[in-house]
Amino acid sequence: MNKIIFNIKNVIKQYYLELIILLISSCIVLANIGRESLWLDEIFSALAVSKSTSLSAMFSDYLNTDVNPPLYYVLLFYWSKIVGVSDVALRLLSFLFTILGFLVSYIILKKNFYKRIALLYLSLSALTPGVLFFSQEMRSYALLYTLASLLTILYVIFIKRIDKNKHIERDLLLPYLIIGVLISYTHHYGTLLIFSISISAIAYSILRKQYKNAIYIFATSCIVAIFPIVWAIYQFYFQGVSSRLADFSTISFNIRGLITNYCTLFAVNKYGVILLIVLFIPFILKFQMFLFIVKRHIIILIPLVILFIVAYVFTIFTHKVDYRYFIVSIPIILLFIGFVFDSFYEKRTIFIYMYSFGLIILTSFKSFTYHKQDFKGAAEYIKKNDNLSVCSIPINNLSDGSFSKLGFISYYLGNQYNYISVGPLVQEDCDLIYIDTITNEVGIKKILKKYGISIPYEILNFNKVYIVIKKNEQNNSKN
Repeated sequence: MNKIIFNIKNVIKQYYLELIILLISSCIVLANIGRESLWLDEIFSALAVSKSTSLSAMFSDYLNTDVNPPLYYVLLFYWSKIVGVSDVALRLLSFLFTILGFLVSYIILKKNFYKRIALLYLSLSALTPGVLFFSQEMRSYALLYTLASLLTILYVIFIKRIDKNKHIERDLLLPYLIIGVLISYTHHYGTLLIFSISISAIAYSILRKQYKNAIYIFATSCIVAIFPIVWAIYQFYFQGVSSRLADFSTISFNIRGLITNYCTLFAVNKYGVILLIVLFIPFILKFQMFLFIVKRHIIILIPLVILFIVAYVFTIFTHKVDYRYFIVSIPIILLFIGFVFDSFYEKRTIFIYMYSFGLIILTSFKSFTYHKQDFKGAAEYIKKNDNLSVCSIPINNLSDGSFSKLGFISYYLGNQYNYISVGPLVQEDCDLIYIDTITNEVGIKKILKKYGISIPYEILNFNKVYIVIKKNEQNNSKN
């Protein structure tokens, strides 16, 4: 017992900074992981695992109607058998993916470089707002980030080996292959990332006349490519994804809008990004040194450029893009910043601490103030104000992509109500006219007009979950 206590004390003494960073990160996540209702996409994940009696049933009833690869859902399915299907229990899997990614990334960086690089990257990863935001969400993005982080680190190790005219051993190529397969079955942008990294590594090998390394990376990448190609064939020929891509469209590839939203992965909003830029200014003041350091490590950012170009082409064909997909690019940027900070460490230590402290403030603010679609709040309002014996739940008969709105609406309401999919409906003894989770208030007004709803009504907004009720003095007093 004394020996165990002694070993624990030694670990704490040796890794106290790492433990403090992980503790801060964990406290931010765990304090908020159950604060908000599941939003629309999370409800799909919850439905897929909670309503499926087997993996085959989950594929036939849910995953065959989704465009995303299945790895996350499969892991979530087995996780639910262990911990249950409550909101917090299911979200915890993403948190565990994130913590595991922090630890493994730290170990690999420390082994292949040195402790300071590993510690800098750990602090940047564990305190970046977008990383912790997705570690609280029941979606594939936490797993996607973890795998993207490991791929990016392996890429940098490849580059350093090529610079030193060293061969890239099988011990590196095998995990590259395994992680490449896993990330391509996690998200389609995972496939885009490994393509971008492979192209960058192969091109750099050829540029440095390391042809043997180029062949090794190319051969490994070709093996990896087989897996997403097989999945794509399955989706297009057996799931009919090609006929549904337009239904799944989110936003057009508007560069300005995408960059603005992309900033939220680093900070709260554009003002948070401005704060991070301000905190970075002390490093730029020594411009010549800064330029020299950037040039030395610029190769790390090459996959980022290729990724955005490939993503643009990918979007032209799929009509689907969302800034959250680009979480695969965050490890590239953070690792680049980590190497820059390492080069400045001796003369700019205090500013590195200031940057990290700024990240803590931004991440804490983001985590404690964000709001998702409030399905739970909307359900509680209906249960409180509408008699289930006389009220039906009117929803539109259209679906969002291939997902029935009924599943989303009924998740928190349960099966006690009668759901009717004829669109907005005026009910004699019920104030509820319509509920919608996809459109906006302008769109809802158009739908109500289309269905001939002429009585005075009121639209209640539960953070983009809309409830339309009759407008009368009783309802006004309730709200």
